[in-house]
Amino acid sequence: MESIKRGEGRPRKRPKALYADTKYNMPLNLLYLDGKHIKPQIRSKPTKKRRPGRPRLFSKASYDRARSSVERSNGWIKAFRRIIIRYDRLPPVYMGFVHLACIIIYLRILQ
Repeated sequence: MESIKRGEGRPRKRPKALYADTKYNMPLNLLYLDGKHIKPQIRSKPTKKRRPGRPRLFSKASYDRARSSVERSNGWIKAFRRIIIRYDRLPPVYMGFVHLACIIIYLRILQ
């Protein structure tokens, strides 16, 4: 959570909102985000019992939009077989190929 950066220009220390999966909807994570004044956009688990107090605001449209772009990006990156199978066991080498795949995808989009 401490390493979250955002966009171009002067780097911000905190984003305005954090979009995450239902597995991150834990009291400790929510308490941390509240302390940093970050709005959590985390879908609650359907089987989870409702906690007392005011429910957190959740924008389904913005969550779905963010989730869709992440899933689409992952799908583009997974088009590279070397990344899916993970031939490279060293994390720096693997991340190098992920960055290379992102550059190739970006160049394809620009054409």
